[in-house]
Amino acid sequence: MALLSNKTAIITGAAGGIGSAVARLFAREGAKLLIADIAAGAAKQLAEEVDRSHGEAVSIAVDVTRKPSVQEMVERAIGLWGQVDILVNVAGGALRRAVLEVEESEWDAVVDLNLKSVFLCSQAVLPVMLQQRCGKIVSISSIYGFTGSETRASYAAAKAGVAVFTKSLALEVAKMGIQVNAVAPGLAATERVRSQYTDKEWRDRVATFPTGRAAEPDEVARAVLFLAQDENSYITGQIIHVNGGCLMW
Repeated sequence: MALLSNKTAIITGAAGGIGSAVARLFAREGAKLLIADIAAGAAKQLAEEVDRSHGEAVSIAVDVTRKPSVQEMVERAIGLWGQVDILVNVAGGALRRAVLEVEESEWDAVVDLNLKSVFLCSQAVLPVMLQQRCGKIVSISSIYGFTGSETRASYAAAKAGVAVFTKSLALEVAKMGIQVNAVAPGLAATERVRSQYTDKEWRDRVATFPTGRAAEPDEVARAVLFLAQDENSYITGQIIHVNGGCLMW
């Protein structure tokens, strides 16, 4: 039997590299998907692909930094399926700039996108998960939330916040049957990340890794699936590091 049969999942940032890998993998495992992204066209295209090949998916345009938009997203899922079994918080993005060059508004935008969004989306699904007495919340943190980054301070700080928020929420809802975990990828070979490097810069960077390569998005997605499936019945408040040995934690 498929690992996510009869499960419904909301995936934010689903049109991006890791988000779309999670969506495709979840669809193959039988989940019904609400594919949420601010890029409405890309989300719709992915939902149509999933419908053609694997199962049921609906897209929605959502700004995960705005509470009314997030609430609309959750209400859509409940209206479609009457339940929300899994929330995957993937939406995020980084600003590569030295601290002295970062404007206050830029800092706020990065922190809102990466951390406030996790709070808003988790808060929005909790009432239905509490009513169900079950649910899985999986958020994407980052290796930079543990090592820091000399050019991504706002992103690193937000992703560290995701890790600590994950632990805090897990403690809050553990007795209610809800598990809250996170995945912290290292460098992943998504289209967005890969575009930031020349071919030589990429080769030189990944050559320093213990594995000699970056993660493929599907490898990150498989860690998310592990945490989201029913077989994970006792792991909560944990951060799974997917970085090929670049950080031992």
